[in-house]
Amino acid sequence: MNQNEILNKNLNQLNNNKSHQMLVRDRKSLEITGVKKIESLNSEEFVLETILGYMTIGGQDLEMINLSIDKGEILISGYVTKVEYYDHQDSIEAPKGFFSKLFK
Repeated sequence: MNQNEILNKNLNQLNNNKSHQMLVRDRKSLEITGVKKIESLNSEEFVLETILGYMTIGGQDLEMINLSIDKGEILISGYVTKVEYYDHQDSIEAPKGFFSKLFK
């Protein structure tokens, strides 16, 4: 089991917080509550599942500074250029095959 799987398991078990909030400070840091799962993270993009849906944070030199498993909170630093919400159903679209494109 890798580190992300362990963090996500603990977040799901211990996240009793029913509130989701986001605080951006000068586009240099971002505090988020109500985090259920960390889907992926790298220096340019974080994808999180929150209690209100999925969230993408884009930017430069992003890094996770603090993660509170008990509270479902995360602190991200770096230059934030994008914060986007989307529903899980919106992001999963069946790929269209050759015949479905041909016979519209």
